Amino acid sequence: MLTVAKNVIYHLKGIVLSYSQIYFSNSIWLGIALMVISFFDPGIGLSGIIAIVTCQLSCLFFNFNITSIYDGAYTYNALLLGLAMGSFYQMSLPFLTVLVITSMLTFFLTVWIAGRLSKIGLPYLSLPFLLAIWVILLGLSNFTGIKLVSKETFSLQLWFPNLFINVTKLIDSTSFSDYLHLYFRSLSAVIFQYNDLAGIIIAFCLLLRSRMAFALSIYGFSIGYLFYYNFEGDFTPLIYSYIGFNFILAAIALGGFFIVPSAKSHFLLLFVIPVTALVLSALHTLFGHLHLPLYSLPYTIVVLLVVGVLQIRQFSNGLELVNLQQYSPELNHYKTLYLKKRFAGQTYFHIYLPIIGEWTISQGHLGNITHKEGWKYAWDFDVRDEMNATYKAPGTDVKDYYCYDLPVIAPSSGYVITIKDGIEDNLISDVNLVQNWGNTVIIKHSDGLYTKLSHLKPDSIKVKEGDWINAGEQIATCGSSGRSPEPHLHFQVQANPYIGSQTLYYPIAYYLVKKNNVYSFHNFSIPQEGQIVRNIMPSALLLNAFSFIPGRTIVWNIKEGTKNKENKWSVYVDIYNKKYLYCHTTKSSAYFINDGVLFYFTDFYGNKKSFLYQFYISFHKVILGCYKGIEINDWLMPQVFFNKLPMLFQDFIAPFYHFLDGNYNFKFGEVDNYMNPGKIILETNCNGRVFNKNLKNIGSKMSIDKSGIGTIEIQNKNKKTTATCVY
Repeated sequence: MLTVAKNVIYHLKGIVLSYSQIYFSNSIWLGIALMVISFFDPGIGLSGIIAIVTCQLSCLFFNFNITSIYDGAYTYNALLLGLAMGSFYQMSLPFLTVLVITSMLTFFLTVWIAGRLSKIGLPYLSLPFLLAIWVILLGLSNFTGIKLVSKETFSLQLWFPNLFINVTKLIDSTSFSDYLHLYFRSLSAVIFQYNDLAGIIIAFCLLLRSRMAFALSIYGFSIGYLFYYNFEGDFTPLIYSYIGFNFILAAIALGGFFIVPSAKSHFLLLFVIPVTALVLSALHTLFGHLHLPLYSLPYTIVVLLVVGVLQIRQFSNGLELVNLQQYSPELNHYKTLYLKKRFAGQTYFHIYLPIIGEWTISQGHLGNITHKEGWKYAWDFDVRDEMNATYKAPGTDVKDYYCYDLPVIAPSSGYVITIKDGIEDNLISDVNLVQNWGNTVIIKHSDGLYTKLSHLKPDSIKVKEGDWINAGEQIATCGSSGRSPEPHLHFQVQANPYIGSQTLYYPIAYYLVKKNNVYSFHNFSIPQEGQIVRNIMPSALLLNAFSFIPGRTIVWNIKEGTKNKENKWSVYVDIYNKKYLYCHTTKSSAYFINDGVLFYFTDFYGNKKSFLYQFYISFHKVILGCYKGIEINDWLMPQVFFNKLPMLFQDFIAPFYHFLDGNYNFKFGEVDNYMNPGKIILETNCNGRVFNKNLKNIGSKMSIDKSGIGTIEIQNKNKKTTATCVY
């Protein structure tokens, strides 16, 4: 019984989301509003519902992907078909027969077109609806036995004429009545309602759902309207069929749905909307001879062309296609910016330093000695004392040098594909130019990604060709073979598997730089010549505290003021192998990554008043190695700190300027022993900034011992939350 009830709920949700999908949204409330508006004419509204249900049942009967009917993706074209037919014909048995048949046709067209276009990364938009409605209009005339009666007025306009008349009169009293009439009626024409009241309600719902979509609808329509007006275009198709909605849909699609909202996406519309107007005009002339309506064909053609062209560029140049669709221009904008700021330069394969302990970069990229031209992206490492000397007296033998015979480790996991060994170490100040690279190991990490370690000590190589080695595993020791006047390690990334291959620019994933006995954290950047660097060695205490292994359950005892409550979390993995914390109390999810060096959150879904959300914000990024002076800064989306009113203004101007911002800072508080800690206090500080001035603050502390996370204290304004991990 529970399964049946859930399925009914899913199908009802799919019906509602079919409406919101028309306006590039997945908002249930917007869908409900649009569905209610479609029933301004009950025949139109009912036809739309019948078309959706037919499509859903077809999906079930033919065992298609059921998820796509629950989110409305497979059904909104059938909805458009039902609304269109309901606007043409009266309800009758022949009408219902044709509606069901063509709704099934629309479903098959949707699945087939979606399958073909998805292979080249293009959306199917309203192509299935257009093909299906044209089949009806062209094909029904040949079936004399099917008698469809033309639509008669049967709507709220007939029952409550004063309501619609007064709205129209109010608009007539404005200075821009022609523009407003055309805008509102074009907006409502998308769901086959042609009146000002429906348009005003839809505009208001768009505003509540998305400030950017609302602004884009006005912006796009205005460009199209002014293009027609200034160049004395024929307004007939815009006035009589209100297909000016093509400007609105094209603006939302390319200004914030398929393209990340930005100043450049808005600038693009200055060219795209006039192109849409020209296409509309040309197709109106052509389709007029066929007696077929255009509907959304102009916008569909233009959007497919623009998206298709942008996909084959070499560089985005500020016009970025949305990679992970959020069904909201605001979220498309903020999350893209969020990912850019947090993960700029991040690589799929992590390359680490090939050393243990602290080494000095004696020669970096574009070094003055040997790192030039095709070999410019390389590093040389040695070890130095407090006086910056590389050796202890007398310095005449390789064994006098601090780095000599120290371990050299694999910078990342991979296969050993090339080994060169047996080359003797040089005398100090001597070089071997014949065997330039000396003893060398080359590791393959993936196709087109190799690392090379050279000048190794003879007979110290501990691996053989074909071996698989893990990151951090010792492969040899440092020597002074080849072109090496004194012991040092040469390290480079390259695209080919050969000794002597040219270098590849590739950042180091995570490392520390020591200056004045204080460490600074660096990620996905290039170590510089003269820096003292080291890899991050994770602390067992921190690894244990943040080892959120799938299947684990965490129970918190939470105190907020005088209130006490209990939260139960579980660790799950989704179908994409992404880990997340799930709060059973609030049904919220926080996605995270633990790569052995950093623990950090990537996304949150659910209740923003939950303790899980506070945890997500307060410990957004944590380093798993314990080092004095380490701080980590990160960026937080402004929604974390600010309520709806300031965010409303930010949303309107976000593509052009951000006056709201969020900053995250992590550092170690009390640590009993940095070498072998038994107790650690983590401190974080989150600031909400307005015009770069800190106005809102969330301060947090976490105590960790050998049993794991102990207590968390979060101070947000005057509200203090204390959570104790029970188990």
